[in-house]
Amino acid sequence: MADRKFGKDIVKHFQSGVSYIIPLVTAAGLLTSLAVIFGGQEVWDQTDTFWGVVRLIGQSGLQFIVPMISAYIAYSVADRPGLAPGFITGIVANEMGTGFLGGMITGLAVGYFVQLLKKVKVPMNLASLKSIIFIPFVATAVVGILMWYVVGPPITALTNLLTSWLNGMQGTNAVILSALLGAMMAVDMGGPINKIAYAFGTAAFTSGSYVASTAMLIGIGLPNFGMWLATVLNKKLYTEAERDNGKSALIMGIIGITEGTIPFAVADPTRVIPSIVVGTAVGAGLNGFFGGTHQTMMSTFMAIPFVDNMITYVISILIGGLVTALMVNFLKSRKKEKIEA
Repeated sequence: MADRKFGKDIVKHFQSGVSYIIPLVTAAGLLTSLAVIFGGQEVWDQTDTFWGVVRLIGQSGLQFIVPMISAYIAYSVADRPGLAPGFITGIVANEMGTGFLGGMITGLAVGYFVQLLKKVKVPMNLASLKSIIFIPFVATAVVGILMWYVVGPPITALTNLLTSWLNGMQGTNAVILSALLGAMMAVDMGGPINKIAYAFGTAAFTSGSYVASTAMLIGIGLPNFGMWLATVLNKKLYTEAERDNGKSALIMGIIGITEGTIPFAVADPTRVIPSIVVGTAVGAGLNGFFGGTHQTMMSTFMAIPFVDNMITYVISILIGGLVTALMVNFLKSRKKEKIEA
């Protein structure tokens, strides 16, 4: 019984963190999207044009997703004393390339560690300094160092292992490779696994292997599209804020920004992450089966005009998005039925 309560508390803290980052994702993501729409792909390397500056502002905001998730999960667990240590250790997690999962880990670690530190007794004349010096200092130092030395090495080893594995699969069936790259792009939405797949696809593109690069690029916007479609197909399963975020996620997905899916994934990781992984793998794998490729570095929707098999490419996107939407809504419906029962 205690384990179930602890699990529910963790979910509640995740959802609290999401409620704070939705405005960040919306504002930063839409600014970046508008910059790309009106300024073109060139804005990614510009700061001397108006739309280049808009892109810079939006992209700067997106870089705070992981620190803010960490900070506000810690805040949910331990109130104000957890906020600063959560933010700082979230920055460390972001620098290590652990993605939003790293932010969730540091947020929980800081939150519960701060709760323990609150119970440490200090002399009465030092009580006023406990919450503003002792707790922030100790929590930041301990969790930050553990993150760097304990969590970091396994992540680096996993990154190297996955890269070697992908290189070994390069000559295998296009469907398997495409589905695998699509799944990796979706699994942590900008985290280390996503970055491995992105680096592999980019390297393949530079060597003229467009099957791998197309599979990687199709996986950028599919999770967003699938989650938007899920909010449309069954609105009752989502809050008004989530439905609004679905619209923002769709726009971000069209432009090629996967982070719009993160609020959904953090709020309900056990249902959302498997669904977007399966849906994106299906979409990318189908396109690999049909043999659709393009010789650009444009993502999912923006690549449509340049694909040599446009109809089957669009069909693959639609089926992948539908699989995501149906799967996540089915899983959420089962959860709702259990709660009602």
